[in-house]
Amino acid sequence: SDKKQEKTQSNYSNPYKTETSYKTGYAGTESKFERAKIKHKARKAARKAKATRTSNINPKGFFGELGRYIVRFIKSPIDTISNPPHLGKVAIMTIAALQGVVLWLCMFFILRGGGVGPLKILISGVILFFLYSGIFWLINRFVMRLKTAYWEFSIRLASTWIPFTVICAIGVILSMLSPVTLMILILCGAVSVAVLTYEALRTEWISKSPSQVLYAMMLGYFVFFTVVCYLITI
Repeated sequence: SDKKQEKTQSNYSNPYKTETSYKTGYAGTESKFERAKIKHKARKAARKAKATRTSNINPKGFFGELGRYIVRFIKSPIDTISNPPHLGKVAIMTIAALQGVVLWLCMFFILRGGGVGPLKILISGVILFFLYSGIFWLINRFVMRLKTAYWEFSIRLASTWIPFTVICAIGVILSMLSPVTLMILILCGAVSVAVLTYEALRTEWISKSPSQVLYAMMLGYFVFFTVVCYLITI
């Protein structure tokens, strides 16, 4: 009959059911900031999963792994800081300590051994790292209203000083020929720290606008240098 034929045609008009009203988040219902947040959470979950897989690595290979990470960072700092591998607390503290040693050597050669008291040495290394990362973590928590764990937040910031450390190490060697060269290299290294810090914060605060990230970074630097200058003058 006509009704039966019409029913049969309607059943075969779209046999594979290719038409659907379902839309994914990427089809247009989410903003670019929401999509960025999803990607950021996926990268964070991947780092945590990697941390679980590598938690039982042989300690003898610790410095080898750390050395490979530093080399990778020097070769590609922007890419590495945007998507860093998991760094444990020991690795972060080791990087901070090495940076402190090189920074102290720079101060020693600039001042020619004079005026480098205990308090100025304490500013370097681990204490400098906690001060630097702690200020930005507090901004992350109370200004950006994000609840990222401190050690998870600090992974990127721990690496921002690696190029500066390498540049300063080269400058210490060259300072024997020209102290001015060391000072110029330190300034160049400081520029690299600022650029990498912005990139690290931009990735961490990916849901925020670039202008918000810039002004938050300026606030962090203001507090950081205020504290450092106060400690130096004690």
